[in-house]
Amino acid sequence: MNNVKLLKIGGSIITRREKEEPTPDIENMERVAEEIKQGLSKNEKLVLVHGAGSYGHPIVKRTEIHKGIETEEDRINFAETQRLQNELNVLFTKKLIQQGVSAFPFQASASAIRDGELKTMEVDLIRKLLEENMVPVLYGVPAYDEEQGCSILSGDEIMPYLAKELNAGLMLHGTDVDGVYTSDPNEDDSAELIAQIDSLEEAKNYLGGSKHTDVTGGMLNKIEKAFDLGKDCIIFNANESGNIEKVLKGDRIGTYINII
Repeated sequence: MNNVKLLKIGGSIITRREKEEPTPDIENMERVAEEIKQGLSKNEKLVLVHGAGSYGHPIVKRTEIHKGIETEEDRINFAETQRLQNELNVLFTKKLIQQGVSAFPFQASASAIRDGELKTMEVDLIRKLLEENMVPVLYGVPAYDEEQGCSILSGDEIMPYLAKELNAGLMLHGTDVDGVYTSDPNEDDSAELIAQIDSLEEAKNYLGGSKHTDVTGGMLNKIEKAFDLGKDCIIFNANESGNIEKVLKGDRIGTYINII
């Protein structure tokens, strides 16, 4: 199904990532949903993946369930974090459906098995949903881990897994920055946006850590996964009005990760 598009919407786009409590950004959700609707062509195959933002990162950092679960308190925190991700997914898919997008909530952790990395996850159902022109909407979430009981199945891990299993081409990563810069644009006025990156070494020269609490690896992880898989990707600013529609229609904006 190489006509499938994969679009990741970062948690910082649909939640208030700076908040320590789960806080949705309803206005942004509505804009994102509208742009997805406008950017999709008739009968186009699309899989959406969204991040956790304030619904996931703070609680995981606070409870450290990503390091494994041993106690009853750990198990309660595991369950609560899953519940919060389900809640966010319901809010987001509701906005998509209201725009006329056939968004289908899809809990990746209901079938995923990890062992330090993602080993298996249900994909056949996603294929069948795509055949019916549904839009599966997956999300990063704590998942079962064979070694430690629980670890984080991030959206950035789901994306390349699906790209491989569905034989998709380009991966589209909507973040809260314009792309990859020569230095941190928040600290360096001379920082320049890099239009294209051709090697992982080049990316490592530029990238630092995320300014937000992020237990999934941030920007560099996205690029490493693309090179590991051998799939091109675009990293673009989904907070910029119109960008989601543009990238779905084929415009090359932000930073293009070119796998030579």
